[in-house]
Amino acid sequence: MIGIRVDANEVIATGHVMRSITIARQLIKRGEEVRFFIADEFAASLLDLAGMDKICLHTKWDRLEEEIEVLSGELERAGCTKLLVDSYQVTEHYLGELRKICKVIYIDDMFEAVYPVDMIINYNAYHERFPYKEAYGMDTKLLLGTAYVPLREEFFLSTDKEREETEMEKQHVLISSGGGDVYNAISGILAEAVNRKGLTGLVFDVVVGSFHKNVDELEALAEEYHQIVLHKNVNHMAELMSRCSAAVSAAGTVLFELCAMQVPTVFFVCADNQKYDSEFFEKEERMLFAGDIRFQRMQCIERICAGIERLTHEKVLREEMKIKLHRVTDGNGASLIAEELISL
Repeated sequence: MIGIRVDANEVIATGHVMRSITIARQLIKRGEEVRFFIADEFAASLLDLAGMDKICLHTKWDRLEEEIEVLSGELERAGCTKLLVDSYQVTEHYLGELRKICKVIYIDDMFEAVYPVDMIINYNAYHERFPYKEAYGMDTKLLLGTAYVPLREEFFLSTDKEREETEMEKQHVLISSGGGDVYNAISGILAEAVNRKGLTGLVFDVVVGSFHKNVDELEALAEEYHQIVLHKNVNHMAELMSRCSAAVSAAGTVLFELCAMQVPTVFFVCADNQKYDSEFFEKEERMLFAGDIRFQRMQCIERICAGIERLTHEKVLREEMKIKLHRVTDGNGASLIAEELISL
C-alpha cells in the first residue's frame, strides 16, 4: 500500500490533487494499492470522480502537526510502506514523525528546508537554483527536472503527434486560472478582452475550476458575449487545448500541459510558489509573462490581453514557440515517478 497525503480547497489549487491522482494511476497500472489521506471533504469529489480510495482525517489542512497521531494510526492500519506528501504546510517534525512509520516522499517546489525524507521530487526547471545534491547527499533519492513532470496520460499520448495548426473559422483561446481562481483573474481578463479591438473575432474557451467562487459572474459574461464559452468539469483537457491557437494561464503544472500540447501561451503569477516559473518560461520567450496579478492587477490584465493579441496575430511567433515548448517535456514524468516510488 502506498499512501498519498494531499488536500484541495478554495485556498489550495486543485493542481496538487490532480498531479497526485496522475501519479496514483500510474502506480495502480503497475499493480500497487494506493490510498489517499485528506484533511477534509473538499477534495473528496475529485478523488471520487477519479475512482480513488480515500480516508478523510477530519483535521485542519493548514495545521498538519496536529494530525500526526491520527494520520499515523491510519497509515499503520492501512499497512502503508510509503507515503507521498504534497502540501506546503509540512514541517520537518511532521515529516520526521511519519518517517518512523513508513518511507516518506515529498514533492518540494520551494526548497524552504532540508526535510527528513527518503525521496524529494521537484520537476520544475528552476530546481537548479537550489543546492539539492549538496543538502541531501546520498541518503535521499532526488527526482529533479522536467523529465518528471507528472502530466496526465492524455498528454503523454498526445506528445507523439506533431500538432499542426488547422485553419478554423475562428481562432480559439484557452483561459485557465486554477481550480479556485482565488484572485478572480478570469472575469477581469474577459471583461477587458471582449472590448479590445485587436481581439475581435476570437472565441474564448474558459475552464471553470471545481472551486471557482464567482461562477455566476462568468455565466453572466458568457450570456452577454457569445464569444465566451464556459467549460465545467473538463475531463479531456488535452483535446480542448488541441483546438486552441493560444492560451492564457496561471503558472503551475498546466503550463507543462500546454508545453506538451505545444500551445503558445501568455501566463501570470498568483502565488509565491510560482515566482520561479516566470524565469524559466519567460526565458528565450518560451511563453509570454504578464506579471503578478495579486499586486498589479490592471497592468497584468493589460499585458495578458496584449499577449493574446501578439499570439493570435503573429503566426511566425506561434511556430517558434511551439518548437521551444515541445523541448520542455515529453509527458512521461508520472510513469517515471511511479517506477521510482515502487523501487524505493
